[in-house]
Amino acid sequence: MLGSMLSSREIEEVHGSALQVLQEVGVLFESSGALQILKANGAEVRGSVAYIPEELVKDCLKKAPSSISLYDLDGRLSCRLEDDNVYFNPGSTASWYIDENGVRRRPFYGDMVRFSQVVEKLSFIHMQSTALVVQDVEEDLRAVSRLQAVLECSKKPVVTGVFKEDDFGRMMSLLSRFTDPSRPVAIFDACPNSPLRWSRHLSHSVVECARNNIPSTIISMPIPFVCSPPTLAGSLVQHHAENLSGIVLAECAAPGAKVIYGGSPSLLGKTPLMSHPGVLKLILAYNRIGKHFGIPTHAYLGVSDSLMVDERAFVESAYCLTMGREAGVNVISGPGMLEGEKTQSILKLVIDNIICENSFTRGSSFVNMVLETAESTDAYSYRSTLEKEVEVNEDTLCLRLIKEVGPGGSYLKPKYMREYHRVFSREFSMPSIRDFQHELLKELFEEARREAASFLAGALKNF
Repeated sequence: MLGSMLSSREIEEVHGSALQVLQEVGVLFESSGALQILKANGAEVRGSVAYIPEELVKDCLKKAPSSISLYDLDGRLSCRLEDDNVYFNPGSTASWYIDENGVRRRPFYGDMVRFSQVVEKLSFIHMQSTALVVQDVEEDLRAVSRLQAVLECSKKPVVTGVFKEDDFGRMMSLLSRFTDPSRPVAIFDACPNSPLRWSRHLSHSVVECARNNIPSTIISMPIPFVCSPPTLAGSLVQHHAENLSGIVLAECAAPGAKVIYGGSPSLLGKTPLMSHPGVLKLILAYNRIGKHFGIPTHAYLGVSDSLMVDERAFVESAYCLTMGREAGVNVISGPGMLEGEKTQSILKLVIDNIICENSFTRGSSFVNMVLETAESTDAYSYRSTLEKEVEVNEDTLCLRLIKEVGPGGSYLKPKYMREYHRVFSREFSMPSIRDFQHELLKELFEEARREAASFLAGALKNF
């Protein structure tokens, strides 16, 4: 199913198109420091836009390491991001929280503490994350306070990130109290603003991580027909160009900088749709591109589009987490999340840990039954969507459109809707969401829910 998704030739076509984008369209950087670094290394800078030549990209790809080691707080090797090794961590930066009583509300510092304590006990959630945006801490201290909650509750590596430019110094100071800088325990996420734009604070994060031996995950966030082209191939071109721009910035700041090729694509809905079959296909395709260039990969998977912990959330998480594990995505973020990264649920987190465990042993697990049952009912059209190859040709690569929209532009315009509506509807058709009440799915979900609730009750008694 996955083998035919992108051939080596098609990957090189996407790569060649992305190189054209970087050189001819450029990338907008709000950081003058980032622009100076790029200019000093051969990029042409006009105003706030850097035009990155092909040779510079090639040189930086050679410098980016193919293996990244992460350590626990005791200095022991915890995760080696290479080949098809897979590690799960909770989704990050949720602004809403469903607590152990099933109440959906804004999260507080105590929730971040209890959440981290539970993650520490989950064997198949290999890393922590700063999962919640706590509301009872001053805004200026939110990034560092949630990292502190994790470091005081857990030995596991942590995925985190900054909210503003001066967060990095505070977070580095905190990390230095707990860890040896030569043995990194943290990954900092950095998300370019699609299309082709880097904020000041996240450019700063990429540069400072490179200089301080901290891995950065470049998380491009294409939304087809909104802030990326309306085709799979076109969105892959832009996604690749944005990741390459972050890799180039990191390697220019410090050759050999640790970078991870990541992403968090979605489709436009009432909330961003992140478990849509077309989104999963986009993720699996860009994972192949990252691996083609020998860079550790990342994806947001297991983020259900459901609003609650129900059969639908169970199926979406089981399918996407298992497919990501089978594809060898090195860092998978998303367990516990609902509503397109908006909400974190502690019950769903424990259910997803069960799914993650069984994704490694699915031959005899309920996950295999979930997948077979979901596919037999075609509940969400995953199988039929993934079986179709990505169309890669001059029209679907959308180079003309990417040049016309430019850095920081919008694809959501009437003339583009008229021109590309048919191909968008074909590649990202909305599936019929049905059959999540299938009797076997209900039984499997209830089994997982009971097991998770029992574990959670026992774990929280000890805190």
